Amino acid sequence: MVRYEIKSREFSYDLQALALSFFPEKECVLQERDDWAEREGYPLFCEVDGEVWLDEELPAGYTKNSVKAKVYQCFSKKSGRPLFWGILTGIRPAKIPFRMIMEGVGRGEIERRLREEYLVSGRKVRLAVDVAEKEYALACGFDHRRGYNIYIGIPFCPSICAYCSFSSYDIERYRDRTDDYLAALEREMQFVAEQCAGKELHTVYVGGGTPTSLDERQLKRLMDMIHRYLPLDQAAEFTVEAGRPDSVTEEKLRILREAAVTRISINPQTMEQHTLDQIGRRHTVQQVREIFQLAREMGFDNINMDLIMGLPGEDEVDFTNTLYQVRDLGPDSVTVHTLVIKRASGMRRVHMEQGLGILPEDTLIPVMQMASDDFLREQGYEPYYMYRQKNKAGTTRNTNQENVAYAKPGKECLYNIFIMEELETVIALGCGGSTKHVFYGENRMERIENVKSVDDYIDRIDEMIERKKSIWL
Repeated sequence: MVRYEIKSREFSYDLQALALSFFPEKECVLQERDDWAEREGYPLFCEVDGEVWLDEELPAGYTKNSVKAKVYQCFSKKSGRPLFWGILTGIRPAKIPFRMIMEGVGRGEIERRLREEYLVSGRKVRLAVDVAEKEYALACGFDHRRGYNIYIGIPFCPSICAYCSFSSYDIERYRDRTDDYLAALEREMQFVAEQCAGKELHTVYVGGGTPTSLDERQLKRLMDMIHRYLPLDQAAEFTVEAGRPDSVTEEKLRILREAAVTRISINPQTMEQHTLDQIGRRHTVQQVREIFQLAREMGFDNINMDLIMGLPGEDEVDFTNTLYQVRDLGPDSVTVHTLVIKRASGMRRVHMEQGLGILPEDTLIPVMQMASDDFLREQGYEPYYMYRQKNKAGTTRNTNQENVAYAKPGKECLYNIFIMEELETVIALGCGGSTKHVFYGENRMERIENVKSVDDYIDRIDEMIERKKSIWL
């Protein structure tokens, strides 16, 4: 157990995240001390498993970063290891250099501050600044005050992957309600379209789940709805996830082409068949190749592929083999995820039942991250988008987890940049959708959540619409 006694709770979230980054297997408890409230400095007391590790007071003029740096230095010394991301504990490491670029700070100064103030390692400094520069170059030409983006959630999949913690449901269980879901989605879409008249639609992203789990008639209905209500002639990008090869047919690809979809994802996650079988993906490596080639033949010139490192039983040889096979297919972008075993996933339940801790593949993650970064850059891909995920005590990969998207120049996903940097409002339609309403120029954002249950979304669609009215009040 890690126990902090702190002056106030102003830094408690960051300190807890830092503790979990060093010691993901331990519980972190933070206690506020009333007798410290009037001190000008910042007293820090930290006890780990009954042993006092830190007991001192930072002088007046302390900052959040100076408090975190003191804790970091203590934990790094005691554990015998650094953190590649230093004291950056948030999910958006590129956000700090992005804001500096917007303020006109030069690359050299940004790199210095990341190294010295945030204690970020050299490779991660390069990655964060490369991503921030790419994001800035792609986003600066848009009118963010008037712009908005649409996310459309289709929460169905052919089967549920063992690692999945999203609001996704087996399509076969909901065949009798899928049309009802689309009807509710149409009502929400029509309302939003009416309210956004006069704004600029920048991107549309249809995700899930797996949107191509819909049958051909339903997928055509969805595409027709989008064209009926949304001003796609304004949009710079229209993405549809076709992530599961076992959900894709030639006719579905034709429907997407005729709907003027500009970008799709075909996601193998791994090109190792034994791993696909183990994690519950009911498709073959050969199906990945066949659907990818079919999409190319049908004219799709912006195809993304998602990969996951750290899958059960996979080592660096397996992941390198996947990279080489994906390179041979030649996608336009590759997004490399690090597996996180979330509490809501089936894999997490098995993990807990078996009492598993750090797995052998966990220790290889830093090696695979560096190898994939080097490999993809050598193939002409450039990092343009990244994020990290939060986790809880008792789970793994807090320290090294990150997701990085690489693209050939001109093939980046604008939607990913807008939602990550919170430059523009993203209106989410469908169950599980989380709208981010950006108040431009006020440096603030509000979330508006839709219910996660398919049945609740259908039955409470009027409430979902009512929730969104606050955006336009």
